[in-house]
Amino acid sequence: MAGYLQKLLGAQEPIFSNGLVKLEKTTGNSGVDARLIADITEKAHETMRRMGLDVRDTTGPELYFALISSVRCGTSEPLLSSTDFVLFAADDVIISFNLIDVIENAHHELTYDKQICSHGQRSLRGELVMRYMDHARTNVDTTRQIASSIGLLPESDTWYNNLNISENKQE
Repeated sequence: MAGYLQKLLGAQEPIFSNGLVKLEKTTGNSGVDARLIADITEKAHETMRRMGLDVRDTTGPELYFALISSVRCGTSEPLLSSTDFVLFAADDVIISFNLIDVIENAHHELTYDKQICSHGQRSLRGELVMRYMDHARTNVDTTRQIASSIGLLPESDTWYNNLNISENKQE
């Protein structure tokens, strides 16, 4: 599980895998990472089907250009409204379903091999940390310490994580 998330996030090995094992232990090995990967896959496949793509044989470039096309057709916002943290590995390329990444890729006419996925990666880091923090068995301070040590809480994400925490408290 750690290997797939590491690939999506471009995280440093073996630090990331070891830290994810520690995070899993804090939950009693309840599979938080596995559930997140399942959610990512489900949302990616659902979005691909909504775009008329076959999830079994769509190539990375086909998916990327379908996402770019959704911006040009004005359908990207409803299509990608719940995919902030969804990233998809196609060969060695990470494709972001994050609306901001898709809009920026379209606006700047970035090629498949030059696309950005930084907003999606930030969202995925935040989602991963929040799922561990929200788990009934975890201690927030311990989770935060482990997450920081493996690069899930970089200084550049502070504003984003603080915003998410305050929004979750209001719900």
